[in-house]
Amino acid sequence: MVALPLLVLMATPSIGDLVADFTVKDVDGNELTLSKLVDRGPVVVAFYPKAFTGG
Repeated sequence: MVALPLLVLMATPSIGDLVADFTVKDVDGNELTLSKLVDRGPVVVAFYPKAFTGG
């Protein structure tokens, strides 16, 4: 069994790591695709667990 902090460390990307392309919708319902954004310049991706949820 692997301790939780070690699992988080193993799943943490490093600078320069490649990620799978993905598409999400913004707050206005417009689709944003990572590969299209990267073509326009540097991109910062941030995820906020449980943001805007009641839980």
